[in-house]
Amino acid sequence: MVVLPKSSLSSAEVEHVARLARLGITPEEVVRYRDQLRHILDAIDALNRADTSAVPATAHPLEERNVMRHDRREPCLPAEAALKNAPTREDSYFKVKAIQE
Repeated sequence: MVVLPKSSLSSAEVEHVARLARLGITPEEVVRYRDQLRHILDAIDALNRADTSAVPATAHPLEERNVMRHDRREPCLPAEAALKNAPTREDSYFKVKAIQE
């Protein structure tokens, strides 16, 4: 990753990026965004300088395991209990409006 040092980010570069993003920004915004981008680039540079050689590569910071239970057959919920709060029903089914004519 290429990180620009603080002094190398110019107003012209901020204006160029704004044009590429099709953003209309005022001269005051150019100065404000330039300063904000410099702070962001400085933070990235600090992260790039951090020694991570002793840190093992991980896909996830926490140890994970499969927490799913074994699939086993159990009694079903009776239709009457399942349909107890249905707004409309027909026999032992939910009744819904047709989605296609």
